[in-house]
Amino acid sequence: MYCEICGGKIFGRGYRIVVEGSELTVCDKCRDLGVEAKTKIRVVKRKVAPKPIMEDYEVVENFHEIIRKEREKRGWTQEELAKRIQEKVTLIKKLENKEITPEKDVIEKLERLFNISLRERVEDVKIESSKSLTPTLGDLAVIRRKKSS
Repeated sequence: MYCEICGGKIFGRGYRIVVEGSELTVCDKCRDLGVEAKTKIRVVKRKVAPKPIMEDYEVVENFHEIIRKEREKRGWTQEELAKRIQEKVTLIKKLENKEITPEKDVIEKLERLFNISLRERVEDVKIESSKSLTPTLGDLAVIRRKKSS
C-alpha cells in the first residue's frame, strides 16, 4: 500500500485522513496533514513480500528455502524452531511460505541459531531526477503548507 500524499510505501498501519473533503490513505509522516477520518483501514499483506533494506544489507531472495532447509536438516518441526527463537509458529510458517519477509531481529536470531547469513550487501544506486516530472499531490501539499505559513 502506498501513501496517497507522498507516494511512499506504507509499512505497518496506514491512516485514513480527510484533506479538503477528500478521504486519503496516508503514511505515518503525512497523517498530520489532515483530520483523522472515522473509518479504519487494514493493510493487506502481499503474497510475496518486498525485501526490507537493513543498513547496507538486504534479505537474500531465497531466504524461505534456506530457513526450511536448515530446519529440516536438523530434524526440527516448525514448532520446535519457533520455540528455539522465541517466536510464534505462524511466523515460521509464513516465512517458509514466503508470505512475509523477516524483520531484522528475527533474521539475527535465525542467523545465530543456524550459523548462516540471510543477508547480502546492497550497493548504493544513484538516481538522477528529471526536471520534466509533474508534481505529485505530496509536492502540492507541501507547497500549499509553506504558502500558508
